[in-house]
Amino acid sequence: MKILFICDLYPLVEDKTIPKIVEDFALGFKNLGHFVCVIRPNFLFNTILRKHKVIKNGIYFRNDIKIYNKNFILPFFDDDISYLEDEFDLIISHMPCGHIYADLINKKLKIPHISIIHQSDYKVLSDFKYSFYFKKRLYNSLKNSNLIGARNKFLYEKLDADFILPSFVEEKNILANKIFNDKKLKIITLSKLIKRKNIDLVIKALLEVNFNYEYSIYGEGVEYKKLKKLIKKYNLDDKIKIYPFIEHNLIWEKLDENDVFVLPSINETFGISYLEALSRGLIVVGVNNTGIDGIIENNKNGFLINPDIQAIKEVLEKINLINKEEISKNALDDIKKYTKENIMKKYVEIVKKTL
Repeated sequence: MKILFICDLYPLVEDKTIPKIVEDFALGFKNLGHFVCVIRPNFLFNTILRKHKVIKNGIYFRNDIKIYNKNFILPFFDDDISYLEDEFDLIISHMPCGHIYADLINKKLKIPHISIIHQSDYKVLSDFKYSFYFKKRLYNSLKNSNLIGARNKFLYEKLDADFILPSFVEEKNILANKIFNDKKLKIITLSKLIKRKNIDLVIKALLEVNFNYEYSIYGEGVEYKKLKKLIKKYNLDDKIKIYPFIEHNLIWEKLDENDVFVLPSINETFGISYLEALSRGLIVVGVNNTGIDGIIENNKNGFLINPDIQAIKEVLEKINLINKEEISKNALDDIKKYTKENIMKKYVEIVKKTL
């Protein structure tokens, strides 16, 4: 197959602010022997608002995949496709800008189009401030798609999608069994330090717990100074530490040093860090009705809570007392469904049926 991926958040260079999941899917197809090419339709206002680097128009290569970078001052009125150097069997688009641009140029390409919806799509369709322009065009682009895949259970149900497309982990990174610390509960968060991740709520919840713990936060972002002040305010410097982002190959070592992964994030499309923590047998705490809901079964292979201080406090106190080995074993058993091999196999079958 010759597949054209369209997504404005596709990495051209190493950038920790850009999620790599779309590239992971593209590489998944490439590694299975399919031809893959990418268009990045960048609405420059969005790029600047997200504080991403503006990269000039042109053809780029990353991991042997050709990427067309297309910048737009006005959002996607140019349907010129003369720059494309190849013919394609299928379009797979991700996120609002990707869907809208894919729908525009597919009026000329006239090939099957699969839209993969993320939390950002739901926000555009449900938030009034997008109703002037993006909402209608996004709705029409999804309506014109041959198939819609949702990145999580919540989006699948809310937007009446055709299938769920979760993230995946490498089978080699799944532990056989997890060994827990005896003397204190070691808690970790790997995340961008931004408001919707609710890391401040974890700090405030830990202020009220009555057990011995150590909390390590790995990440960078606009909330860094606020979180540091909060830790200092509550005199928790000896128990809670914030560290910079670490290289991906070091994540496994840090996860193995800890017992609990907690990230009470809202508006989360999926969050690969949850899967990575599950693959190392950690007790994972996520939020109801968001990305990881549907992967985690509450009280079986992890915990789902509401994102508030009391709920976080109660679940951490519960985890401190329970048989963690049983939850961990369930997590390690269940994560095997979400290996790269299994997810890509199902994804390719769906694509072939669409063609």
